[in-house]
Amino acid sequence: MAGSLTEIMNLRGPQGFNAAITEAAARESITQAEFARRAILERIERAGVTPPAVKPLPKREG
Repeated sequence: MAGSLTEIMNLRGPQGFNAAITEAAARESITQAEFARRAILERIERAGVTPPAVKPLPKREG
């Protein structure tokens, strides 16, 4: 089913990685997970790979 979020991925980053993602996501009013998904999907496209279809999640209110 296109657009469903069923796969889980864990990754490690340098000190401050989570804080930077948290701040960037807040500035765009989206969740940290959605920010990370979008960033990864954009990079996949730039690498010349067709990313899977994903339905955008609604923006957080407030």
